[in-house]
Amino acid sequence: MEMDLCKCYDMYMKPISVEVVTNVLAVLNACSSCRLVFNEGGVHDELLRDALEEYPEELKEEFLRLSEWMAELGRLYRHRIRIRVVDAKSIRGIYKSLRYRFRSYPAFIVDKEDVVAGWDREKLARVLEAHMDRDKGKRMPPG
Repeated sequence: MEMDLCKCYDMYMKPISVEVVTNVLAVLNACSSCRLVFNEGGVHDELLRDALEEYPEELKEEFLRLSEWMAELGRLYRHRIRIRVVDAKSIRGIYKSLRYRFRSYPAFIVDKEDVVAGWDREKLARVLEAHMDRDKGKRMPPG
């Protein structure tokens, strides 16, 4: 049984870390215990819908736009990237903005080296491709 060389190669590439620092809607940041209680009580969807209605329209549109963009990145790069969302208002988010010196959101921190702040899809794609090209020689051990 032959395996496609590209698929085989991709399986052993180290995934590129992409941290997305952005304003996360507080309702989506609920602790796991709260989500469990809300789900078991059958009120999670209703609470989520009500909480989302309280946010300004522009913030909801921005979050939806970012969600669609991250889903697209997931489809394009599949297992070659690992996306982690960081709330800009959290201690970690504030630290990241100071450490990497950005003031606009969303900000994409690629492999703890390069930062793309804002909505420039082409620039983010160039940075991701550069990291993938650079990492071609680095492989994860099987298993």
